[in-house]
Amino acid sequence: MTRNDSHTGSDDPPHRAAVSDGNVAELEAELTENGEAYARVTIVRREPPVSANVGDRALVTADGELHGWIGGAACAQTTATSEALAALDDGEPRFVGIAPDPDEIDRPGLDAFPMHCHSEGVLELFIEPVNPTPELLIVGGSPVARALSRLAGELAVDVVVVDPEGGDDSAHRVVESTDPDAIAEAVARSPLVVVASMGKFDARGVAAGVKADAPYIGLVASDTRSGDVIERAAALLDADPDAVRAAVTNPAGVDIAAYTPAEIAVSILAEVVDARSTARTTTGTNALDDAGSTAADEEAAESETPELATDPVCGMTADPATAPSVEHDGETYYFCCEGCAESFSAEPESYLDAAAESV
Repeated sequence: MTRNDSHTGSDDPPHRAAVSDGNVAELEAELTENGEAYARVTIVRREPPVSANVGDRALVTADGELHGWIGGAACAQTTATSEALAALDDGEPRFVGIAPDPDEIDRPGLDAFPMHCHSEGVLELFIEPVNPTPELLIVGGSPVARALSRLAGELAVDVVVVDPEGGDDSAHRVVESTDPDAIAEAVARSPLVVVASMGKFDARGVAAGVKADAPYIGLVASDTRSGDVIERAAALLDADPDAVRAAVTNPAGVDIAAYTPAEIAVSILAEVVDARSTARTTTGTNALDDAGSTAADEEAAESETPELATDPVCGMTADPATAPSVEHDGETYYFCCEGCAESFSAEPESYLDAAAESV
């Protein structure tokens, strides 16, 4: 639930416990269970008048949606959302201040932003990115799979092994069923997948990876055998073999002239580390949908992406399709909130002159 309420006029509004402690906690638990990245936004300091209290909090999901309550000021929500997405991107927390005069709160360790909304007041926010530990799904009990299972314990991943014989003696979680649906249900969404059963149930492992929306599916197989594996996986999925082929990396691993199972495992883990960093911003993308897109599809999607405008008052981005706008000297300007639009309407030249000087 995203709150966009306007300022109530009270310096000390009632604490919205149902929003900050109830719904947000439930959503956080759901995101964690699904293995989805998000950012926590918590108010650590406030000066009235603002319609929020210290301890009020919100979550910003990877799609840019703000859930919870940090006050009704639209420019504060915009700043919180943009900084939360930046934190998710680089993995670094932020300490953010929002005030009518940012210079008054600016200090080492805090990034200060302007508060242009009518609610005024001051908010200071701690923004913490949460990128859940990804799962590495290893399909098979082959020597390469066992080496992967052993060496992956040194990485920041949760290892799940698919082996009908029960796996090795490691502490990793083992799935004994080789049914693609059962495998996909046993892991969180978007695991990293390495299929190395050496022909025993490779096709089912690939199909499970696709079903689980895996951003990386590495297959340990020769070129000849991989073609057969992909055809059988496509049949299991009732999908286009070309789309499945595009979702699979074969041969898995970086080229380091690896020959022994341990060397092959090292080469694969190097590729997994790279795929893990990429997966942070692509979690939830269906492998078949992504693999099946053509260059024409990508060009069409790019042409449909709206060009964002820059708010001349606060510098935030604004979507012309939904943002407040003001006509001035035959040109349309767009704003992140009504407060910025009204400030611009009162003194348009001062903001345009300031923007020109900063160029």
